Amino acid sequence: MQNSHSSLPLEVTHALLNKAREARFNFGEDTALVAVQHMLKQTIDLIWTVCALGISVDNIFALGKVYSNSPPVMRYLRKLGVTIVESTEPEAGEFHSYFEHDVDRLWKITSDTLSKRKIKRILILDDSGVCITNVPGNVLQRYSVCGVEQTSLGMFRFEEKTPRVAVISWARSAVKTEIGGLIFAKCLIDKVNTEFLHGRPYKAEQLGIIGMGSIGRAVANLAVKQTGRVFFYDRNLQLDVPQRLHGRITRLSSLEELLQRCDLVIGCSGRNPFRDKWPSDHKPGIKLLSSSSGDQEFGPIINDVKNKPDFKIEPASWNITSERGPCGKIRIAYLGYPYTFVSRATEAAPTKIVQLETGGLIASLIQARIFLQECEAGRVVNRGIHRVAATSQRFIYTRWLRAMKDLNIDIVEQFDYDPAVLLAARNEDWLTENTEPHPNETYTNVEHVERLVGHLW
Repeated sequence: MQNSHSSLPLEVTHALLNKAREARFNFGEDTALVAVQHMLKQTIDLIWTVCALGISVDNIFALGKVYSNSPPVMRYLRKLGVTIVESTEPEAGEFHSYFEHDVDRLWKITSDTLSKRKIKRILILDDSGVCITNVPGNVLQRYSVCGVEQTSLGMFRFEEKTPRVAVISWARSAVKTEIGGLIFAKCLIDKVNTEFLHGRPYKAEQLGIIGMGSIGRAVANLAVKQTGRVFFYDRNLQLDVPQRLHGRITRLSSLEELLQRCDLVIGCSGRNPFRDKWPSDHKPGIKLLSSSSGDQEFGPIINDVKNKPDFKIEPASWNITSERGPCGKIRIAYLGYPYTFVSRATEAAPTKIVQLETGGLIASLIQARIFLQECEAGRVVNRGIHRVAATSQRFIYTRWLRAMKDLNIDIVEQFDYDPAVLLAARNEDWLTENTEPHPNETYTNVEHVERLVGHLW
């Protein structure tokens, strides 16, 4: 890690940095960043770039997640000057309550430290919405605050607890859902094959998928190449299955039916699908893996079986086994945490490839800073969930395509992209159409903020 800075920033973030500097954009030394981020190499690229755009490293406060923290990355960032809050190791099935406590500590340290400094505003970069929804009242009174959310879980959390500040939704950007989804799904499937199945193909097993959002669709698209028996359940009865998957996957009418039919089930819902639906019948020996933040996807199952005899957690793999499920043996991989991070290495996905995501987060932070500028001038109100400007998405996406070409990475071959989608994503109208939130009776996009952002690129 000691030489990580020598190759930074990466191609996409370098292009973004140069453009922002040409446009004389600067976050300002009176701006602080509070981040909940996976402590991986891509976070070094992100923090290096925001510092290059004017945020003092002393005014960056970050919290990782116990299942994705890389000690070398954390040591490097601390040496750089970032304040990193230690993650508490939770009991099985109790990640959320422990994590909320960690977020409260993050805010306490941030508030106490910044009270002695000349800071006017705070940008929040969040993963799962807890940091944004738990901003202390004294922080809101003292500073201008705006958030960026990067996960579906965070967006679902906002449906239950409305943020008290405006949020820029990278989680619902077209580049994140339509392009980024396949990258993370490919990494997940690779980890399932190598780490969980130890190279044994699952051709003979029936695979189930919970949730047919961007990750669920991407997992299904890759899984049908390895097994002809892919089933899914999604609570949205109006869901349209992508044309590429017609006739290749089978929809089941309930979670219980999915558990009864399948040998291996991957949770891609980003929610807590088993709340009030467990205990349930299931196939004896069923194997469960998650792709969602935290452990909430299989939380009710974990909390049920952990109170029974024969409950075991394998120390090295963090796999849960129980002989006492409602219908016999159950195995839950990696304590129910997202299996993408199972190796606990400095990279969960190749940093060179996921710089698409890193660039998107930086562009969203830039939009959040410009949004606060307009709030402070009285031209907009600091509330609501807002879409990421299509101009920003197009800039990041086209630079990423160029970087992948220069690095000789064949993304169609490696990730099975639909070439028509890759072509369409170059178009700002397509990006706008596939980015949420869409303008409606409750949301009007702030077009002049989007124009200001567009002038940067």
